[in-house]
Amino acid sequence: MQIKHLLIPAAMIIAAAAQAAPPSLDIASEPLTAACRAANPRTVAAEFEGASLLHPAPPPASASAGDLFQASTNPTDWSGHFSRYTLLPGAAGLPSTPTAAWDAGVRLTGDATNAPSPAPAARKIFTAIVQPDGTLDMIPFEWNALSAEQRLQLDQAPSSTIPDALGEQRLAFLRGDRTQEGKLFRARGGVLGDSIHSTPVYVEPSVARPGVIYIGANDGMLHAFNAADGAELFAYVPNALFSSLNRLADPDYSHRAYVDGPASAGEAMISGAGKTVLISGMGGGAQGVFALDVTDPTRFSDGGGVLWEFTDRDDAMMGNVTTRPQIAKLRTRTAAGVPVYRHFAVVASGLNNYAADGHASPTGKGALFLLAVDKPRDAPWQLNVNYYRLITPIADATLANALNAPVLVTDRAGALRYGYAGDLQGNLWRFDFTGGAPWVGAVGPGAGGAPLFVARDVDGKRQPIAQQPLLAYADGGGYLVLFGTGKLIEKADRTSASFAPQSYYAIRDSLHTPADIVTSRNQLTQRILGGDAGMPAFSIGGANMAYDSMGWYVDLLQAATTGERSIDSGVLAGGEVFFNTLLPGADTCDKARKRTYALNVLTGLAERDSVVTRLPVPASIEQAIIGRISDGYRATPSLLPVTATRTPRDPTGRARLYRELAVADLTPQGMVAAGHVQVQLRAGRLSWREVGNWRELHGAAK
Repeated sequence: MQIKHLLIPAAMIIAAAAQAAPPSLDIASEPLTAACRAANPRTVAAEFEGASLLHPAPPPASASAGDLFQASTNPTDWSGHFSRYTLLPGAAGLPSTPTAAWDAGVRLTGDATNAPSPAPAARKIFTAIVQPDGTLDMIPFEWNALSAEQRLQLDQAPSSTIPDALGEQRLAFLRGDRTQEGKLFRARGGVLGDSIHSTPVYVEPSVARPGVIYIGANDGMLHAFNAADGAELFAYVPNALFSSLNRLADPDYSHRAYVDGPASAGEAMISGAGKTVLISGMGGGAQGVFALDVTDPTRFSDGGGVLWEFTDRDDAMMGNVTTRPQIAKLRTRTAAGVPVYRHFAVVASGLNNYAADGHASPTGKGALFLLAVDKPRDAPWQLNVNYYRLITPIADATLANALNAPVLVTDRAGALRYGYAGDLQGNLWRFDFTGGAPWVGAVGPGAGGAPLFVARDVDGKRQPIAQQPLLAYADGGGYLVLFGTGKLIEKADRTSASFAPQSYYAIRDSLHTPADIVTSRNQLTQRILGGDAGMPAFSIGGANMAYDSMGWYVDLLQAATTGERSIDSGVLAGGEVFFNTLLPGADTCDKARKRTYALNVLTGLAERDSVVTRLPVPASIEQAIIGRISDGYRATPSLLPVTATRTPRDPTGRARLYRELAVADLTPQGMVAAGHVQVQLRAGRLSWREVGNWRELHGAAK
């Protein structure tokens, strides 16, 4: 038999590869930073402490130092707790060991002496019937209120294609009824689900509402708890999750994500009235976000309730949102010389928008979505009418891609001007909103939509950016965009085979026209860590910043061997950037550790006169906080005020305010400090906008 050979032109192969979707990511629902086995084989695994929120007490804080809101999970049955701990002032003004105030999981479940509160049938739980065009009706999460499709989905046994008519009992189980646990359905330690990757959001009290804390959970709900006593005010079950709700009651339940994404709240104008709106991603649970009117959570169903859901069914470029959505005011046009503004949810497309799930984007490009907060419930989603989509090109179809949350810059009117965001292919994008809708040409800032910078290691390999950047003013004008590289999304990311060189960057955007693109590391000033990866702390050095430097960078020490990476945003204070990096355990089932860094924003160095850690023995030794290693991973260092000193005014009338901060981890078990830092703050009257690194800029201007 004669075999014929077909010669395919190389150009056709390249074109085909360019159209192929990137590899999908296997998003983990379990806590990848926690130990995945018990420390003692004879005991069950300890509870995993998930997301937390430190809420300082408003001044004067004489009776209380604030509150710590903490999620925790029992991985033996994936029941959850969400607790408030009161912080009382201790030595040197630092918080003492937190005191438990309430546990929302215990309230919902009940115990030997207290009935569930509220009772399962009395809980105010809502959902929505969403039509294919995005219009919706909010309904109570009750059997008779559901649509026929929703009832059919709950009637479906996970292991069968034949309806089993247990849907109404499954719904009761989801509401907290426990009569069928250990019989038809699985047994639970508590009715509140776990919160692994969700972020708690605190909304301050007002005339219309108490202080409320919101958090998503893997019981399929976004919960609203009264911050004073932990009582559940309401809960919301996104319609996008209905197809998988039946699995939650399965006796053979295998943990998965539901409402497992970040959230944020902000103010927006809707129908001429100011409203408080919460926007939440669903993380690995579903591809999309939802919006709730939480102006008065005590009257959620009366005050507007569910505003909308937006998923990959509405736009195939929407993915799993795992970084924070935000609310922003944008100038859409100008009428008779007067700017016209509208509020939008600013949402990055996130992970796996190209996954073959029936609503796949074919190319794997990223997108920044602007979703009108004021879209009426009975209006369909329409591109360039009530939502906009800014597309970022894909550079390499062989690599996973995902655009993550931007850091936003507003003008004097509070309107969005710029956004800076990174993606998993190492691209750092600038979005320019100085024009009006639909913001054609906003992606860049380079010619043809080129990014501001591409993060690459010393060998030219792209480094993933999986976090929201930070932003500071640059010396000489423009901005410094600060971020680290590395990802922890899949189980495979914990293995040594995935370890790669990672870095932390500060990239300058001069805001010149045409844009000054940072084309390589050669335009940046290198910072070098000294020491050994096994040491408890590092040193850092490097040359002075040249006048034409476009920023600085530091390569994490021996990251290709240790697996060290930066996966979460840090915090800016007093001209310094504080961030934690993650160190996987020696075994993939070991608990992760972290290193804490404190660097000068403008120089990337450690300023000995402003950032030091005072070691207890000997007391005279001071060492910079560079790579201080500690057990257990925390996303962001907590900065807790210790003392404040104000100098007398000099002959020019200028005063200086020095504040000492403890760089610490605050947990229900107490506080563990990596060290103390001293930062200089501006004293006296502040302008309309506080500049975090004003001291360095002021010094540079002399």
